Amino acid sequence: MPLATNRMIISWRTLGLSLLLAIVVGVSSIGEPIDRIYDAAVARVAYRPVSGDIVVVGVDDRSVTRSRDGRFSRTDAAALIDAINKAGPRRLFVDFDYQRREGDTGLAQVAAAARRMGDRIVLAVSTRSAPGKDHLVTYFPDPVFGDKARRASIAWEYEFWQVWRVPLMYETEGRLLPSFAAEMAGKSADKPGSFRIDLTYDPRTIQEYSAEDVLNGKVGARELAGKDVIFGPTASSLDDRHYLPGHDLVPGAYIHLIAGETLRRGNPVDLGWIPGLAIALAATLIGLWANAGRSFRIIALATAISMFVAKFLLATMLVTLSIGTGLLFLAAIGTNVSRTSRRRSAQRENPISGLPNFEALRTQAAFGSATVVAAKVVNFEDLAAFIPGDGIGKLVEQVTRRLQLASQGTTLHHDLDGTFAWLVPYYQHSQIEGQLAGLAALFNAPLTIGELRVDVAIAFGVNDEFEGSNAQRLAAALVAAERAIRTRSLWTKYTSRQKEDAGWQLSFHSQLEDALTGGDIWVAFQPQYEIATNKLVGVEALARWTHPTRGPIPPDEFIVQAEKSQDIYRLTLFVMDQAIRSAAQLRERGMHINMSVNLSATLLDHSDLVGTIRVMLTAHHLPPEVLTIEITETAQIENSRQARQTLAQLRRTGIRLSIDDYGTGQSNLEYLTEIEADEIKIDKRFVMTMRDSQRNLEVVKSTIDLAHRLGAVAVAEGIEDAQTMMLLGQLGCDVGQGYHLGKPQLFSELTAALSASPQNRTA
Repeated sequence: MPLATNRMIISWRTLGLSLLLAIVVGVSSIGEPIDRIYDAAVARVAYRPVSGDIVVVGVDDRSVTRSRDGRFSRTDAAALIDAINKAGPRRLFVDFDYQRREGDTGLAQVAAAARRMGDRIVLAVSTRSAPGKDHLVTYFPDPVFGDKARRASIAWEYEFWQVWRVPLMYETEGRLLPSFAAEMAGKSADKPGSFRIDLTYDPRTIQEYSAEDVLNGKVGARELAGKDVIFGPTASSLDDRHYLPGHDLVPGAYIHLIAGETLRRGNPVDLGWIPGLAIALAATLIGLWANAGRSFRIIALATAISMFVAKFLLATMLVTLSIGTGLLFLAAIGTNVSRTSRRRSAQRENPISGLPNFEALRTQAAFGSATVVAAKVVNFEDLAAFIPGDGIGKLVEQVTRRLQLASQGTTLHHDLDGTFAWLVPYYQHSQIEGQLAGLAALFNAPLTIGELRVDVAIAFGVNDEFEGSNAQRLAAALVAAERAIRTRSLWTKYTSRQKEDAGWQLSFHSQLEDALTGGDIWVAFQPQYEIATNKLVGVEALARWTHPTRGPIPPDEFIVQAEKSQDIYRLTLFVMDQAIRSAAQLRERGMHINMSVNLSATLLDHSDLVGTIRVMLTAHHLPPEVLTIEITETAQIENSRQARQTLAQLRRTGIRLSIDDYGTGQSNLEYLTEIEADEIKIDKRFVMTMRDSQRNLEVVKSTIDLAHRLGAVAVAEGIEDAQTMMLLGQLGCDVGQGYHLGKPQLFSELTAALSASPQNRTA
């Protein structure tokens, strides 16, 4: 399961929520309009002619006009039934309901004519709303018609103001009646039920004869013999016209005829919405497994088209497949895939140049035998500060154009701070030196930025080793480029770091000494925001080391090495002094925010630690409550008694205590309660994955609750996006930090940002 999660372009959680939403749509029939629109479109181009075995004798406009008093009387109906009977039809379906009316002598004549047909006549049983009543009323033919004539229901229900389904069997007043269509097809069932009429029948192919022509003898045995005849109203002035999907108003007799033709051709089956959703889900899983937005869009489009085609083909076999729910599910997944693809694309693209960034380079297929070439613009930060307006964008654009001449058709990648990289195929290895020399010559000419003429120097680093991951090989090329800048070389090649690593470990103490005195170790400050108000409430001081030959060294690497070499104490005091000094400067500028400093738990057994920190606070006139010391719980506490005394002294001094990286290392409830922490920091590995991992979400949620129960502030590390920030706010987390809120930065950058945004200060 984890493998699938890593490969899919969206999370299982998103997929599950979309599926749940689709099920709700299916159960509630929200997706039904999609099917209705498609079916109506198919009906609009209906192609199937009716068989001709069923015809209509209609009381049309001409019959009404030529009748006495402009109405087709029951006496006329009796004469028409006799005329039809004389023509020898198979059966006659009378689509009128005949109830006894006061003073109506025509009913007896109609009943007599019907009795003369025996059981070859089918009388309508109508069910409709009655004036002044809030329920349906069923009207059976008057008993005068006798028992031989069959009774059948002409009821149906409207869906979206149209007739889509017709009953097979209809139950009313305790009686189970067949419909006209069931009688025509000779079908029956032992319980009520309906079926979907076949909308591929073209109503224009229905043969209708005028009642007037039958009465006048113009239509007789030649047209009606051996056929089922529906006698019903078809005139526009009579109230028996209904909307058939894909068509305008048609007489009710036409709908009965099409329904009868449907049943004669077979037994309609309704598969419902579940098979359509299952097809969409299967296609979605295949598309998501491809882990590419473009592939999913192609698969989703092909699936949608296939579903439409399948729906049409099944309809020709009287099988109804509802695809609206499946299509909505595909649309929901497609929206999420598009959003994720756009977010990934943004994360893998440099906003200034529009070129793919180093993250895109690191995550592509293995470099293999290709050589990695990195290029760095010398003194790029100075240029960025000097060139006004959007000139830096124009500078990057011109640098990019010149570098693309050397990339030889391969993709050029651009990261921040004027750093570029590309791959050189193996067969061009021998040409690299000449290519870089030629490229450097291009930069001999100054760049023109508006009215400015800017001299730009560039240095290159090359890594042609085949071992290591993409990230390692790219980092090696960047280190080589940095070395080229420091040595003022055009380019340098990266060499194996095995000897350097050995020398690094053996000479760490002296290198640390040099770094502390030479300024290679410095302190970065990362802002912390109150999640509920989005106000800056503190910063965390973080140690950084830019080695003259190794380049930037990951903090985890040199801090672990410092603990091994017993240099962690001096390193911590250096960071502590810088942090307290910086916090005091912020207060002098009216920025009253908290300052946090990491402290390895191994240092708690130093008896002079608290005194040293007090001296620093006094020297810089900083109130102790402004300082928060974060205890790294992943380190082993060597002397628990001394550690407790040190923690107690820190609290008595007024310094706040925080448990860092909670959820990892040596944490347990006893340890947590003994420290009496003012805040608990949730480790970033849980925060960064909480939206995709239910287990990690529960860890974050429970930690926030635990912190609040202990009267502590809950701080979340590793907030990388707005969605995580919003979720943490919903969970009640107090403070957050991460790249979404602000990266670790120089103190000068921090103060400049705070000065530019006074609304972020807290009083």
